[in-house]
Amino acid sequence: MNPGNYHLITRGELNIVLDVPTGAVHVFDAPALAVFKALAEGKSFEDLARDWQFSPEELADSWQEVHGLIEQELLFTRDVKPRQRPGGGRFKAMCLHVAHDCDLRCRYCFASTGSFGGERGLMDADVARSAVDLLLSSCGHTCEIDFFGGEPLLNMEVVRRTAAYARERAEALNKKVNLTLTTNANALTPALQHELAELGLDLVLSHDGRPEVHDKMRPGCDGCGSYQAVTENIQALLAKIGDNHYVRGTYTALNTDFVRDIEHWLDLGFRRFSLEPVVAPARSHLAIRTEHLPQLRQQYWQLAELALNTPEPFVFFHFLIDWSQGPCGAKRASGCGAGVEYLAVSPAGELYPCHQFVGQSEWRLGDVYTGVSTPRVRDSFAAADMWQKETCRKCWARYYCGGGCHANAWWANQSLDEPWDLGCELLKMRMEAALFLKVKQALNEQTIGKR
Repeated sequence: MNPGNYHLITRGELNIVLDVPTGAVHVFDAPALAVFKALAEGKSFEDLARDWQFSPEELADSWQEVHGLIEQELLFTRDVKPRQRPGGGRFKAMCLHVAHDCDLRCRYCFASTGSFGGERGLMDADVARSAVDLLLSSCGHTCEIDFFGGEPLLNMEVVRRTAAYARERAEALNKKVNLTLTTNANALTPALQHELAELGLDLVLSHDGRPEVHDKMRPGCDGCGSYQAVTENIQALLAKIGDNHYVRGTYTALNTDFVRDIEHWLDLGFRRFSLEPVVAPARSHLAIRTEHLPQLRQQYWQLAELALNTPEPFVFFHFLIDWSQGPCGAKRASGCGAGVEYLAVSPAGELYPCHQFVGQSEWRLGDVYTGVSTPRVRDSFAAADMWQKETCRKCWARYYCGGGCHANAWWANQSLDEPWDLGCELLKMRMEAALFLKVKQALNEQTIGKR
């Protein structure tokens, strides 16, 4: 048996077995688990019977149960490589950098506090319209646009006009465009709150949790903390917009007890959020290191238990697993689609594989007027899927990340084909906790249904 094609998660008395190629998840009692382990080690029925510690009836039943799953191709299955990669030459999503400037000076900012290592500036409406035209000419029926920065609220006039133009053009072409705006919420005045609610954009709202954490990591241009203003703005906005949002935070080496930040969010009334590890140079005092992993593992388990036991349910983005409508095989192996299905646009109209590569001339794809003029860059990203990475092919979590973040791989290893190892460990921790949570919730629903 290929050990990379199955994974066992044991938490308390709960034994969860993931069949990696199919994504099938099984819950085994102790006898069935013993059969599973024996088969994974290549043992025969006779080998198993000699060492059997349960009743003969349990041996027969468990052997039949596990072999039934194998016969249904739900356990110990083999990978089948997709015949083609996703995309088909179509871009489906775009990150519009409407502002290369910001009104905060976050300590961990990958975008050089909004300038992306260049001049500070704003995108004009003509560039934004040309970007929309490029995307709509390439996409299928549905596409996504994210207004990004820097801080996009600094260029709200272009956001406003571009949102209207994108919807108008999409309707004329019988297409659908979904619009998102990512903001630090610092300049979110009551008037802007009302306008964003009226525009119906999905919103990503940056907040780092406890006041002392947020203020240390996300000061304003004057060096003063932004927690008070940002928190009040987000709370006021959420009262107007409903569920079309996520609060998004970053944890660093300085708050590896990040569940306390999530508990603070719950106290503030936030119920939809994600919290992600910082990506920082290894020499940075903020960077996650190997010695942090044991505590971070404990934190993800603690978060799963919190999700199970809190009286008010919440949505943690990175615990979401869809067992009913998952992605196709090709998509599972290719991750986010950077450079192939997704691209970012600088204020000057230059095209890059994703927002983290903006300003890096070697990764320039082209511009909004002429389209992709350096296909070798796109080809490099298309080739860097999970199947090309030896580390990924052996990993049980490979279909939950599709080979990992290209930008993280590049900044850590100067290679698209070698994933960021610490990022891999963090993702596996997160997925174990997410699978445990999903199974526990399903079992709880069954128990409630039988009452």
